[in-house]
Parts: sequence; structure tokens; C-alpha cells
Amino acid sequence: MNEGLRPRLFMRSLLLQAGFGDERRQGLGFSWTIDPALRAAYRGDADGLRAARRRHLESFNTQPCAAGLIVGACAALEARAAAGDAGAAERARAFKSSIGAALAGSADALFWGALRPLAAATAALVAVLGYRAGAASPFMIGAASGLLVFNAPALTARWLGVGRGLAVADAAALEACSLPAQSWIRVARWTALALALVACALALELPELRAHAALAAAALAFGAAFSRAAGGPLRLVAAAGILGAAASLALGWAP
Repeated sequence: MNEGLRPRLFMRSLLLQAGFGDERRQGLGFSWTIDPALRAAYRGDADGLRAARRRHLESFNTQPCAAGLIVGACAALEARAAAGDAGAAERARAFKSSIGAALAGSADALFWGALRPLAAATAALVAVLGYRAGAASPFMIGAASGLLVFNAPALTARWLGVGRGLAVADAAALEACSLPAQSWIRVARWTALALALVACALALELPELRAHAALAAAALAFGAAFSRAAGGPLRLVAAAGILGAAASLALGWAP
């Protein structure tokens, strides 16, 4: 497999969601993402290229940050199919369907349910620290920190996923299953909770925020109740905020 494909597939995978629709979900985006690999594999075989493109227009859905591994593996399998491996094309189709659904659950919990709250808590803490230190744009610094915390591992996962998929094809499924995703999720969630508590405590020490402590506690209580009814990762951040507000009241930081 041509190594020059890796950066092209990686860059295209960033637009996987651009063609999202109810009927095919990410099918159009996946087909566009893998197209450089298909054109390289089926060079000089117009009928084979059309058939491959049609296969990858089928309905597909997974967590976007985990899609790189599937793109790389399917690209490797399509290269084998073009070289004469009769079962490779069907293995690519089966791989997409099975591993896409499997990764969707665990990767959703990791990236949306753990990493995103961690990024938000980091942004809040850095903003508060910057404000207390007299930084010129503390909230911009906080926002940049949160974006970095989320996007660094997300982009790394996409890049490494494409590379491993191209290298080992559908054997990448075993490697993905062996990753300690649940441990990463627990660590990220507990870290997010700790950072949110520290950010709340530091923010409530500021005199200009003390008058708003009761309002903040009420808003956070409402958010916690709503997230309890609706479900989702907001519970962690809401719980952290409620504990921080309760601590501020108990220690006399609020009027």
C-alpha cells in the first residue's frame, strides 16, 4: 500500500460528517474519504472502481474520531481485492459493518462522554487561573486549552488509526479490542471532576463572583436535574458544579 495515501486519507477523514444524512448516515463521507485509495487500487479498471465506490456508498456510521482505523483497513482490503483476492471486498464490507458498530459505543463514551468534559473542565480551570493572574485574555486562553486537550488525542487517534488499518487490514479489529478504553474513560472522567471542582473553588474565591454563587448553584442544580432526566455526560460536570457551590456556601464564600 502506497504510504502517500496515509496523509490523504487522514485529511479527508476530517470531513467524514460533511455528507451526513438519515438514509446513508456517513456513507457518502466514507466513500469520499476512501476514494484516493480506491483510485490507486483500481487504476486501469473502471468497472472495478465503480463497483468499489458503490460498495462504500452503503450506509455506515461510527464515532468520527475512530473512523480512521476503518478507512485504513478497508483501503488495504480493497487493494487486495484489486490484486485478485476474491474474498477481500466482502471482508471489507463485513469489517465496516461490524467494527463500525462496535467502535461507536466505546469511542462515543471515550471522546464525547469523557474527553469532551475533560476539555471543558480544563478550559474552565485555565480561564480562572488566567483571570486570577491578570492575563489579558484569560477566557481565550482557556478556550484554546480546552480545544487542545480534545483535539490532540482526537487527531492522534485518527492518524494512528489510518496507519494501523493500512498496515494490518482487518486484523486491526483485534488491536482495537485490546486497547484499555475503559481505563482511559475512568481516568478522564475523574480528572474532569477534579478539575471542575478546583475551578469552582478558585472562581468562588473571587469577590466579584461571590454575589452570584446562589444563582450559579441554582443553575447547576437545574442542569443536573435535566441531565438526570435526559442522560448524558453532563452529569459529571453538573455534579462537580453542585459540589463546588455547596462547598462555597458551607465555607462562607457566598453572602
